[in-house]
Amino acid sequence: MSQYSVGGRGVVTAATANLVGAELWNPHASISLYVTAVWVAQTAGTVNNPYLKRSSARGATPNNTVTPTIENDWDRLQAPPSGALLDMGTFGTAPTLVGTPLAAANAPAAAGSGYMLPFVPGRGIRVPAGMGLCVYTPVAVALQPMDVTFFWDE
Repeated sequence: MSQYSVGGRGVVTAATANLVGAELWNPHASISLYVTAVWVAQTAGTVNNPYLKRSSARGATPNNTVTPTIENDWDRLQAPPSGALLDMGTFGTAPTLVGTPLAAANAPAAAGSGYMLPFVPGRGIRVPAGMGLCVYTPVAVALQPMDVTFFWDE
């Protein structure tokens, strides 16, 4: 099993409840991802409410997409076989959020504040084929400019 990580910077300016700022999407037909940690650090001094929830449909036309390569493999052996993608920023069509929040945080109004969520070593949060894991805001407060990094095994 290989270990991967991918990060990017997203900005969501609309103050809309359930607005996604980052989505790790698994487009593969049969491979699951096992997310072992998520880091969120805001780059602006404004209150932020980043939550974590699954998605059942990928969002369309995000501000930016990071496509992991062999450079994202901690052993530099191969690009992620799943073809995992990190979509960030405001989406033209939002990802479809499902289930209950897996994690919740309220970051204070300070640049550099945020959280690191490590999950059970060797297990992680399973992201099945054709699903995603999103950082979103549950309330009508804009997600602030933030750096988001997902770590996973596959």
